[in-house]
Amino acid sequence: MSIVAIGCNHRSTPLAKLERMTVAAVDMPKALGGLAAADHLSEVVVLSTCNRIEVYAFAERFHGGYQDVREFLAAYAGLPPEDVADHLYAHHDQEAVRHLFTVAAGLDSVVVGEHEILGQVRDAWEAAQVEGAVGSTLGSLFRHAIETGKRARTETTIGRGIASVSQAAVALADERIGRIDGRTVLVIGAGDMAAGTVRSLADAGAGDVLVANRTWERAQELAGACGGTAVPLDGLFDALSRVDVLVTTTGAQDLILEAADLRGLA
Repeated sequence: MSIVAIGCNHRSTPLAKLERMTVAAVDMPKALGGLAAADHLSEVVVLSTCNRIEVYAFAERFHGGYQDVREFLAAYAGLPPEDVADHLYAHHDQEAVRHLFTVAAGLDSVVVGEHEILGQVRDAWEAAQVEGAVGSTLGSLFRHAIETGKRARTETTIGRGIASVSQAAVALADERIGRIDGRTVLVIGAGDMAAGTVRSLADAGAGDVLVANRTWERAQELAGACGGTAVPLDGLFDALSRVDVLVTTTGAQDLILEAADLRGLA
């Protein structure tokens, strides 16, 4: 039996393919059940974020486990298995443990030291527990990984400064337009990334923050938390004409804005 870590991330895979392989939260119970019932896998945790999809498992055989994960990701994404294999990385035993600890510590993130990934690792483990897909081996592994991630942030300086994609986005906007304080900003989306962006904008002293989202109640909730203004999605183009900065954080599969929509505003 081996501990295996198999997946792909923002460095190994084009974004269009990575998005297709990323497991949506609503599909996670079925994904965990299917993987745990695979021929060569027993315990399974699926870590699925904006920038990575990784399967951690206790496998009867490494190569058999790799094949099970490859076939699952290919079927989920609707891609040929060989196309998925071109982008997968795989680790086993000590290297799998090392990889998970590196991920939990934020060392493998787009923004090194980012805060969100530790919570995402914890959520992935808890989701697997709920579905009965994890046992003592991966349970112990993930407990130690979460502890390692906490220690990395409390005992080193890795989490200081810009430590999230949302903070990096606000810093970039501040750099590009001179100063973001007092400026009007439109945030499209109302999920975790949007919430982090809104907090970063408030910390940076942004002026009016507009929040647009398909779910009106969620847009109102997020806008209210920062003293901003909710905008209905069908009023998006009117809002664009009066903002200085646009930040999109939506996970929608369909296009909300196209380049042509913005050219007329320049």
